[in-house]
Amino acid sequence: MPLFKERLNDSFYRAGIALVALSLLVFCLPFMVSMEEKADFGLFIFNYIITGIYFLVRVFNKSQIEKENKIHHLFLLLILFLISAYSLNREITVFENSVDWFSGLLVLLCCNYILFAFFNSLPQWARHTISFLNGVGFVTFLYLSIYLLPLSPIGLAGSFLIGVSLHLFVPILFTVNSVILQNRVSGSQRKYWISFSAGLLAVLAFISVYLIQWSNTANNINSALHGPGKNEAGLPAWAVVSQKIPKNNMSEKMLKAGLVYSVPASETFNFFWGIPGRNFGEEKKHDPLVMMAAFCAGIPSIETGDRVKVLESMFDMRHQSQERLWSGDHLHTSFVNTEIKVWPKCNMAYTEKTLTVTNNELPRGWNRQEEAIYTFYLPEGAVVSSLSLWVNGKEEKGILTTKALADSAYKAIVGVERRDPSVVHWQEGNRVSVRVFPVIVGESRMFKIGITAPLERVDGKLRYENIYFKGPAFDDARENILIDFVQPGTDCKVPASFVSMPDNQTYRKQGNYSSEWSMQLNDPGLSGCSFSFGGNTYSLLPYHKKLTPAGLSDVYLDANEAWTKEEYYKVLEYSKGKNVFVYFNEKIKVDDSNKEMLWDKLKGLQFGLFPLFEIANPAQSLIITKTSTFSPNLDDLRESGFMQKTKQFLARGHKVKLFNIGNELTPYLKSLKELRVFQYDSGDLTMLQASLLKDQFADDLEDDNNVTIHRSEMIIHKSSEEARSASGPDHLMRLFSYNHIMQKLGKDWLVDRPIEDSLVQEARKAYVVSPVSSLVVLETQKDYDRFNIKDSDDSLKNASLKSKGAVPEPHEWALIILAAITLAIVIRRNKIQFGAR
Repeated sequence: MPLFKERLNDSFYRAGIALVALSLLVFCLPFMVSMEEKADFGLFIFNYIITGIYFLVRVFNKSQIEKENKIHHLFLLLILFLISAYSLNREITVFENSVDWFSGLLVLLCCNYILFAFFNSLPQWARHTISFLNGVGFVTFLYLSIYLLPLSPIGLAGSFLIGVSLHLFVPILFTVNSVILQNRVSGSQRKYWISFSAGLLAVLAFISVYLIQWSNTANNINSALHGPGKNEAGLPAWAVVSQKIPKNNMSEKMLKAGLVYSVPASETFNFFWGIPGRNFGEEKKHDPLVMMAAFCAGIPSIETGDRVKVLESMFDMRHQSQERLWSGDHLHTSFVNTEIKVWPKCNMAYTEKTLTVTNNELPRGWNRQEEAIYTFYLPEGAVVSSLSLWVNGKEEKGILTTKALADSAYKAIVGVERRDPSVVHWQEGNRVSVRVFPVIVGESRMFKIGITAPLERVDGKLRYENIYFKGPAFDDARENILIDFVQPGTDCKVPASFVSMPDNQTYRKQGNYSSEWSMQLNDPGLSGCSFSFGGNTYSLLPYHKKLTPAGLSDVYLDANEAWTKEEYYKVLEYSKGKNVFVYFNEKIKVDDSNKEMLWDKLKGLQFGLFPLFEIANPAQSLIITKTSTFSPNLDDLRESGFMQKTKQFLARGHKVKLFNIGNELTPYLKSLKELRVFQYDSGDLTMLQASLLKDQFADDLEDDNNVTIHRSEMIIHKSSEEARSASGPDHLMRLFSYNHIMQKLGKDWLVDRPIEDSLVQEARKAYVVSPVSSLVVLETQKDYDRFNIKDSDDSLKNASLKSKGAVPEPHEWALIILAAITLAIVIRRNKIQFGAR
């Protein structure tokens, strides 16, 4: 303990500790408050002045500092220099922002150097610990020294400029003095050198293991790209890579190398470190492990565009890779207001999410505008049915038009004129994208999106899943949620954070935004739910599976990593007596001699991309699948030989039977199902066994007047008969129209046939976003006129929380008006008679 007191009585050392704390506080100011860009240089000057003050204090008081303590004062000076160097890096970028683990390591090492001043007063285990960390620090600063080595001549040449360029030599000073420090405190006791060496070797061992893993992953990618295996299906190389490499952190970092993570520049001498040219929706980062691995083992020879497609397919990064007209780097989602109307007897809900997106950045140069892009993930069968944007403090509702018109108007206004538009587009895989422009520096924008969705039936219950989104950061967002039951709901189970109102038909929540929550309630059954509009009535019917003879002779297993070995062998057992095939680079018939070998190969596929065109007899064939939640989209494969063959197959009018033994479908299968390529059924292995044993399969019950939503086990039926009592909301028509459009588009959309104008008109009438239609908000009526975007009078318009139910037909309006006139006459006569009396 005497040494602690001695250090605390050392006024110069206390001053150094105080200056380190002050310098660190100043350095961290941009993380705590918004600051103008020009303030970065001011902060550096402040950090540099603090460093200079301590340097001068040491110089002028050199004689008053004991010789054995000088190295501890030196490390305080080096720590101040390190803070100043990272502050300067904001102005003159030598490397990108460090990843979190490396930033934390540097802070830990600096604290460790300060602890060395109290080495002799610490218990032995603590001495070994800080000696171990000193070994770690030696390797860390040796890496930074090598990293900056190519810039050393520049540093020497510019040293006369008040020593600013001398920051480049801070790491080498740490490296050399780490050894001197260890020698000073260890003295003749070799055991502390052993701890130092253990830290050094531990880091080197960790790096070696990392390099080996990196090299193995790179070899796997290169093997998938250029390996000798066949690729008869015509899949693009990037799709094969997506299927065959493991989905882990190493693969993700390798694919992001050069996009997000800095790597050595290939066009210059290898010792020069490069920085990425594209940030892929993330800030650019400097990860020493990635840098060293890329330098020592290289990165796969996969083109940037293909690498992005692999990231989209394997790691669900389609949101990050969307085309941007303007940056959105400084935006964040500050508030979410969610209002939900639920119709249990109609098995559906309408959700409105009003989002506030804020640009907290202070003015930096000429660019004061940014573009907000959101991706919303919808349940199966759901559709976007409203869009609003607040312009000059007033809510402006969207107008439904063709996707092409909405896109061209948005790009023209945002890209050239830079005024207020918003647009929502349909995307594959039950997604939509919303764009809002501009979000001006220091201001916020509000937009609202409405989603009509069926509820999911699970074990005799109804379940509402929150509709989540990706977009500008929402870590600190607040949210208000209101759930209102239009029809009585019973035994409703909501998260504990929700508060029930006295009527038990309204639930509220206020707090931090949460994307993952759901609600469950009793299923009252579909009863008397219908809606009339435009001479048609839309009614709900329960979906009852109708099994018909299948005549199956061939079974195709879409086996992949999602399957278990037990499922694989069970399905083979159930399929006895039939021809069983799998696909691994080519179509292979499964038998007792090769089933084990094939399983070993198939279990390594991250997802299936079963080539439909390999099915010889579609009418007598069944595909059995179980999948993960990721894969390429159809559009990703559009120009590939694989998709060209698929189009040729579908153009012949084939519809394929698909049985899903899992709970999910990949985006590839989900899109094909939504476009009605499959005759679909799902269930567990017992249900599959029964289907194969009886040679029966679920019949396709859809036609022009019926659409099926399997997830909700319901059919929406359209008829020209008028409903006796219209008790359902207009969302019935919206759901029918969207799913009917998808049904009619089907193979035509895939094979690039002209889209029927009747489908565009159906989308206009129901006001739903689809592959052929989008909602757009423009600033003025002149903008709508210029792009020939016109609203339809004969339509449902934007959905609303106030929507109650059926809209009267023209002849009904006439009867209503006639009744009103008659009632008015009767009342007037009664008044006259009463007055006469």
